[in-house]
Amino acid sequence: MSEKLQTKIGLLELRRARPDEEGVVLGVKQDAARWLENKGIHQWAGILMAQGEDFVHKKVKDHEVYLAFLGKGPVATVTILWEDPVSWGEKGKDSKAGYLHGLAVLRRHGGQGVGKDLLAWAEGVIRAKGRIVRLDCMAENPRINRYYLDLRFEFAGPATLPNGFKINLYEKS
Repeated sequence: MSEKLQTKIGLLELRRARPDEEGVVLGVKQDAARWLENKGIHQWAGILMAQGEDFVHKKVKDHEVYLAFLGKGPVATVTILWEDPVSWGEKGKDSKAGYLHGLAVLRRHGGQGVGKDLLAWAEGVIRAKGRIVRLDCMAENPRINRYYLDLRFEFAGPATLPNGFKINLYEKS
C-alpha cells in the first residue's frame, strides 16, 4: 500500500520499504552520511561502514521504514518506531508516542522542503494512532537542533546513548 505526498519537487509515492529494497534505503542514508561527513558531522559515520548493511537490515525487518519515490527514483527515507527505550529510557516505553528516526533525503533533493514534508507526513501517521511525536538528534549539531525547534518541536532534555553519543530529545504534542 502506498500514499501520495505533494512536494515542491513533485508528487512522491510513500510506502514501506520491502526487504529487497534494503540497498535503496542504505543508498539514501549513505548519501546523507557522506554529506554530513563532508561538513565535519560524524553522526551517521557507522552507516558508511560494513555494519551499515546490518543496521538497515534490522531496521527494515523490525520497524516501519518508509521510502519516498519520485517516479521510480528514490528521494528519501524515514523510520517510525513505536518504542524507543534506547534514546528515551523508560519514557520510551510509555505507549504515548511514535518516534521518528533516520530521516534522510538524497542531497540532490536537499533544501527543497522534502524533509519537512516527509516529517509532517510521518507525524500524521503517528497522530492517527493517537500518539505524540518524539525524536532525537545529535546534540553537537546546532543546525539540526534549530531545524526541529523551527518545526515547533519542544526540547525535552539531553541524553547520552550507551555508546557515549550525546543527543537532544524533542517532542511535539
